[in-house]
Amino acid sequence: MLKILIADDHELLRQHLKEILLEEFPLSLIEEVEDGQELLEKAMSDRWDLIISDISMPVMNGLEALRQIRIHFPVLPVLLLSIFCDEQYADTALKAGASGYICKERAQDELVRTIQQIIV
Repeated sequence: MLKILIADDHELLRQHLKEILLEEFPLSLIEEVEDGQELLEKAMSDRWDLIISDISMPVMNGLEALRQIRIHFPVLPVLLLSIFCDEQYADTALKAGASGYICKERAQDELVRTIQQIIV
């Protein structure tokens, strides 16, 4: 069973990601938050197998939350999502400590494969 935390300020996207994840990992426990501050608080308050986070969120962006998470959990898999699809954003995310980066428009096709690669 995987324990997954999803952070995105758009509820419909969170629900869509959750559906994809539960189809592939049906016994997973999935929780959701809607901003970077909630992400950081939830990440610190429990043990997670995977965090999936948007980069652009209110209060604290996903990159800043990632940097804070890395201080306390250097090997926790964190997958970042963004509407920005060019390599510059992916490079920035990976240099900040992300385990992977997916453009939101390709999430439907790449999410499960990417998760399988980073949690092995």
